[in-house]
Amino acid sequence: MKLLELEDLAALLGRSPETIRKDIRRNPMAVPPRLHIPGTRMLRWRECDVDAWLAEHVVGGGANESA
Repeated sequence: MKLLELEDLAALLGRSPETIRKDIRRNPMAVPPRLHIPGTRMLRWRECDVDAWLAEHVVGGGANESA
């Protein structure tokens, strides 16, 4: 399992690390679910969770999309 750090996620999403930090507090739905490691304040994401979150937000071209 690969873990992504804040800078990795920021680069992947094309956002700044500061924007992601703000979204975690004010709009948690705007970022993938993060991994909470007990006893730490580290921000980490599992790559598989990020991939799944991105797949849920694909728009257009899907069989379930209405015309």
